[in-house]
Amino acid sequence: MNEQKLCEILGQNVEVPAMVDNKLKNTYAQLEGKERPAKRRGFRPVRTVLIAAAAAVLLCGTAAAAYDYFYTRQNVAVDEPQTVQGIVGGGQPSWNEEQVYDEHGKLDHNWYNRQTVPADPDQAMALLGDYLPESGYQWQIEDYTLTVEGYVLDERAGTAKFYYTVEHPGGFPEDAVDWQHGYLNYTANMLYVTFESMSDVDWSFSFGGRTYVDVDRSTPEKLCLVDSGAAVGTGWKAEDGVRIRFSIPGEEHQQDIGDKHIISRDDPRVEGELELPGVKSLPSISASDPAAGTAVELSAIGLKLNCEDMDMVGYVALDYADGTRYVVKDKASNLNNADYGLGGGERPNMVVRYVFNRLVDPSQVTAVVVDDQRYEMK
Repeated sequence: MNEQKLCEILGQNVEVPAMVDNKLKNTYAQLEGKERPAKRRGFRPVRTVLIAAAAAVLLCGTAAAAYDYFYTRQNVAVDEPQTVQGIVGGGQPSWNEEQVYDEHGKLDHNWYNRQTVPADPDQAMALLGDYLPESGYQWQIEDYTLTVEGYVLDERAGTAKFYYTVEHPGGFPEDAVDWQHGYLNYTANMLYVTFESMSDVDWSFSFGGRTYVDVDRSTPEKLCLVDSGAAVGTGWKAEDGVRIRFSIPGEEHQQDIGDKHIISRDDPRVEGELELPGVKSLPSISASDPAAGTAVELSAIGLKLNCEDMDMVGYVALDYADGTRYVVKDKASNLNNADYGLGGGERPNMVVRYVFNRLVDPSQVTAVVVDDQRYEMK
C-alpha cells in the first residue's frame, strides 16, 4: 500500500471497532488533560499518533494489532543524582582477567581486566545535570514496564549513554544477568532494547553498544541498566530526539532436517517503537594534528579518535592536570576500561569511538595519549 492509498483510506468514514474507539478516546483524553511541555523536535503531535493507531487497525484488520506499537508515554519523576551515578557506572563492578574455555578446550571468552571508580555526586551533577531530559519517561508494554530515567548524548564524539529500568512480574529468565560482571546476557534474557537517532539519517546513526547491569539497584524483577553506545555516522543532532525499539522475541523452535540443525523463531511476542525528546549535546574539547587536522574529540562520556587502523591502536589514556592517568585501553596488559568501542571508515582514514566506564571532567584533561603519540588538549 502506498502513501496516497493510505491517505485515501484515512479520509473515509471508517467503522472502527468499539473497543479500539474507546481506547483511543481514553488515551486522547489522558494526553489532553496533561500539562504538555514546551515543544521539542522529535515528537509527533497527538493527532498524528491517533491517526497512526487507526491506520494500524485498517491495515492489520484486527483490534489487537493496533496496540502492538501504540503505547502511552508517561512523564515520571526521577532521582537525578542517582540517575547520573547510574549513567557513569556507579553500580558496575570491577574484575580481573579470566579466560573461559569450552568443553573442547577452545577459548570461549576472554574477560579482560576492568577497573571502575565511583564518581563524586556533586561533580557528576555539575557536568551532566544540564544535559539530562526534563524528566523520566515510562511506558507500560503489556506486562513489562520500561522507564528511561535519563540519558546524555554527545554528537561531536558520537557517543551516548542511556540509563533505564525494565520491570517484569515474576522476573526474568534464569541466567539473564551475569551478576559477577554486571552484564546482560542477551541469549538467556531475550530482551532487546535499542536506541537510534531521530535525525533524518541512515542506519549508521543507530547507537550500537553494550548493556551493563547496575548490580547495586537491580532485583530479580527489576533490572536497572545502562546502555553505552556509539554511532558510526556523523551529523546527527541530540536535539532531534531518540527512537527506542523494544522487543521480546517469540518462541524458539529447533529441528533437525537431514544433517542440518535448523533454529527458527516466531514473530516477536512483544514489540514497540517509542520516542524520547531531544536534549542539548554535551560539550567537548579537541586536539589537533598538524598533518591531519582534528585528531581527538573528548567529552564527559566519550572519545572520538582519528587513526590509520583501529586494530593497531594498543594503548589509549587520558592525562589529568593533577598528574593522574585514566587508562582507557591497554592491550599489553589485557586491560579495557571502555564500556564500548566502535570503529568505522577505511584504512588509512579510520575513526574509533570509545565510551568511558567512568565520569571524565574534560576541563581537567591535559592530553590524550595514543600509543607513542601525545595530543595536547586545547
